[in-house]
Amino acid sequence: MSEQLPTKSKQNIIRFPSSRKERRRLLRESKDPRVRLTALLRSVCGWLLVVCTVLFLLSNYRLFTPTSIRSLAEYAVAGFRQHEGDITTINYENGTFSDAALLEAGIAYADNDSLFLARPGSVTTMKHTLGYSSPVVETSDDYVLVYDRGGMQAVLANSATAVAELSLDSAIITGSMGQNGRFVLVTDEQGYRTAVAVYDTSGKEVFKYQSSEYYIVSADLSPDGKTLAALAFRQDGVTLNSHVLFYDVSSGSLDADVTLEDTLGMALCYSGNTAAVLCDDGLYMIDRGGEAEHTLIVASSDLISLTAHDNMLAIATRSYSGARSDLYTIRGGTLSGPYALSEEPSALAISAAGTAVLSASGVTVYDTSFAPQWRNTEAVGARRVLMTNDGTVCALYTKNARLFTARSEHSEEVTDVS
Repeated sequence: MSEQLPTKSKQNIIRFPSSRKERRRLLRESKDPRVRLTALLRSVCGWLLVVCTVLFLLSNYRLFTPTSIRSLAEYAVAGFRQHEGDITTINYENGTFSDAALLEAGIAYADNDSLFLARPGSVTTMKHTLGYSSPVVETSDDYVLVYDRGGMQAVLANSATAVAELSLDSAIITGSMGQNGRFVLVTDEQGYRTAVAVYDTSGKEVFKYQSSEYYIVSADLSPDGKTLAALAFRQDGVTLNSHVLFYDVSSGSLDADVTLEDTLGMALCYSGNTAAVLCDDGLYMIDRGGEAEHTLIVASSDLISLTAHDNMLAIATRSYSGARSDLYTIRGGTLSGPYALSEEPSALAISAAGTAVLSASGVTVYDTSFAPQWRNTEAVGARRVLMTNDGTVCALYTKNARLFTARSEHSEEVTDVS
């Protein structure tokens, strides 16, 4: 009986092409609509990814400049080098600074050579070369303005890079930052006494007023950025009068001209919808409609310290009521005070959290109702102080900046500092 060999079963094998182009064609021409739909979606998603990548690179090309890449590398290296205890310190890159202001989670500071953005732990996140003789730093939530007082240059930067650089034809007297990134520069003009201009975040001039009648000493934008208030003075016969001019930035029209007779204006800052104007005879609160109120009478010789931040002001004056000095604050267009201080302040800082007073014995922090919260004696020797909205104090020393809170090692709670 002959033995039959088993027959080989037929295998249902479909050989897929090795060519990518041929595979795509088979998927697109498949009889199964689900396969065709999947192939189409895959192709669409791929092209969308390519387009989005190109758009991202075009809109964020500054992130890939040598300066940005170097800053990222410095950030990483500083992170690896960080050791316990230095998280509250910012060491200045060149061992000195000319001016500084708060920006995001750190500070923006400048010396004659460069602008630096730095965070606690001595992490420098951005550096921009300046070459200014007298740099002044102003900040908003997202931007930092540095201008050369007495010079002709200014730069606007965000947290990553410089977004606008200006070279003017006239010397800069002063400047200020608006909340939306717009900024103001007051200049000493040839043929005019002074001029004030508003610039947008690209450095484009959107408003300018040149005056042959007034000498402009200070200017600030309203919180909504729509109105410019300029403080100026002029000689009317034998009388020196100050004027507060309110301009509509969009139309350029003069909305109000308020005369402060026989006074010399010193500084102006918006507080809410009201301009707080400090003169040699005290403080005036002036609204956009031109109504003025002399809210605080104080001679310029009794003024000890003044600071302005984020549309808030703090003023320290000599006291004649038994205390060493008096503290006043202006928030939302409202004057509060006086609060008696037992020591004469060398510097002030103000924020939404309260007021910080630097004196010979250290820094003392008060809440918005002037109730003392805490003090730290290690701040002795600081040149200035800054204060964040969460109540953290940044003390600016000659070679570094240090952060202090109520929980710092040498901080102590206080209930009465009189």
